[in-house]
Amino acid sequence: MNRLISLLVMALAALAAWADSPLTSTHFADTYADEQMVQLAAASEGELSPALMNFLADADAPVDVRLAVVNKLGWNFDGKTTIDDFNAYLKQRYNAKDEDELARRLNAKTLAVYAYIRAMANYFNVNQASQLAHMALDKNSDNSFSVAFIASLIDAQIYLDSDWAMVYKVVADVLADDTLNRDMRPAAIDAVMEYINLYKDY
Repeated sequence: MNRLISLLVMALAALAAWADSPLTSTHFADTYADEQMVQLAAASEGELSPALMNFLADADAPVDVRLAVVNKLGWNFDGKTTIDDFNAYLKQRYNAKDEDELARRLNAKTLAVYAYIRAMANYFNVNQASQLAHMALDKNSDNSFSVAFIASLIDAQIYLDSDWAMVYKVVADVLADDTLNRDMRPAAIDAVMEYINLYKDY
């Protein structure tokens, strides 16, 4: 019984550590509270409705607002229903037979949104989301800051388990890159950095 209690305490401690993380503690959606789709996400209680899926998949919609919608939807412990539904929707919309073909067909900004929602759906394992985010970076011919910034947050989530100095550095390097087009609201960037700066001393 004592062993069971000890294991439970350890599991809860690990869960608390991960719940305080680059993906789960960077709440920048509130800086987009004037956007109708962010308001819809706020009212959805984490459910990814057809209207939200349509917006997130829309290559012509502003990427920073789409990322804010994902941020407002938040994270959960399995995300299977949400991510499975979104995968199916994207494959149908972009006529892709599997996820590899889908990743090839999506442009950089939509691929970054897809990577972010995958990461938020299962923030305990973001390796696949990171691969998608780096594919988005490879396609990022517009030098979108939003694409690079969200990719760095996903990578920071990986480093959280091994190198706290890199949690800061990987995001700060994007912030310092003046070749990127700042297609994200300064207040949103500040909201993210408020958390990331906690790792600066490492």
